[in-house]
Amino acid sequence: MVRDAKILIRKPFNEQYTITIDTRVNGVNVDITSTVQLRYDFQVLNISDNSVEVRLLQLDNVLLQANNPMVREVAQVSQVFGRMYNELHLLLDEKGSVLRVLNTDLILSKWKQTKAEMEKFVAGNDDLKQAIILNDEIFTNPEKIKAAVQANEFLRAYFGQAFGIPLPSKTSLQGTNIFNTANLEWSLLVSSSVPLPPVNSFGAISITTQAEPKSGLTSQFYNAAYSQFANAIDITKLNTKLIQQETRIIDYETGRLQEAEISKEEIADEKRLYNKLKYTLKSDSGIFIKPEEKYSQTSVLADDEPKPVTNFRFF
Repeated sequence: MVRDAKILIRKPFNEQYTITIDTRVNGVNVDITSTVQLRYDFQVLNISDNSVEVRLLQLDNVLLQANNPMVREVAQVSQVFGRMYNELHLLLDEKGSVLRVLNTDLILSKWKQTKAEMEKFVAGNDDLKQAIILNDEIFTNPEKIKAAVQANEFLRAYFGQAFGIPLPSKTSLQGTNIFNTANLEWSLLVSSSVPLPPVNSFGAISITTQAEPKSGLTSQFYNAAYSQFANAIDITKLNTKLIQQETRIIDYETGRLQEAEISKEEIADEKRLYNKLKYTLKSDSGIFIKPEEKYSQTSVLADDEPKPVTNFRFF
């Protein structure tokens, strides 16, 4: 096995995972809290020099709690629509990006029945009706299916920005804010709990990702991000805090993820305008070996060192 400074899927394995998504959003006049739990079976079938063949099965999708009837309505539609992608056979690159959807025909065959079931829930809700129209367009275009699969919650939580790049890594990336209402350039740092490649095959390594706006937020950002709230709040007085932090515990020798925690926060006003998301991903098999605590965090790259190019988008 080639040992290098990258986190990669290196050996076939099969694991079951639970994702818990906690959401707290306040949009001045709308306050939403919810907890969703997703279950997946993830199987790595084959590994080549440039790709990884996997199967991903969604086993469950449950809304555990919500404070708003609208959330429950959206969750019902999401649960029905989720059947479109509950069986995925994929070819991924080393970063976890989708190269090919190998069972596109199966996905397409599900749309007619799924659309009929979704229509039962959308009467009187124009936004959900528009979602059906949008998906009518997706399911006539294999490339749009590929893009939709890339947005899968599991793939983003599993891979993030941790795989396929030399670590430590510091770079700049184009993305959006957490509300997804304005474009933003982020500064991204990815580091490991031990220097890579590890000297010993001691098991799990902690990979930490931290992202924050590369420069100060401008008036153009505030106008783009919060103009919809301008009638209810003075957006010129906002002082937004934006940060995304991710931690993954990964077995270096296989690339098998043990657990991950992802926190995304955009706080424009502590009481009236914020978006806080927390994703927790845990494997059924639990801890292999705890990351070594005797190593300190690896140093970051200097600004003048080469920076790897990554394909990044917040969600």
